[in-house]
Amino acid sequence: MDMQILDRNAGITSDQQAHIDRCLKFAFDRFASHIRSVDVSFSDVNGPKGGHDLLCRMKIVLHGKGELLVEGKGTSVVAVAAETADRAALAVSRRPDRLRDSQGTSMSGQ
Repeated sequence: MDMQILDRNAGITSDQQAHIDRCLKFAFDRFASHIRSVDVSFSDVNGPKGGHDLLCRMKIVLHGKGELLVEGKGTSVVAVAAETADRAALAVSRRPDRLRDSQGTSMSGQ
């Protein structure tokens, strides 16, 4: 599973990027065999006007099962990343075709 974090004018520090990386691994590790890639981008929706409204966009590409796009907004990079990662992991677990592990049991607990 490849993960990429893209900072589009949000001003992410290296400490924040490391924390975001841990959040993503925690959220998606149980689905790693089903996920091809996770691309996360952060942008400041206010731009040069000021303020700290951040948009977090996660694109999850699944092996042979399409892709998901989940977005979140907030004022803290770390908080919006964690919240969006949780929602994205829930979306992956709720795929209609129900992800299955190698023994045929559900990865979503159902």
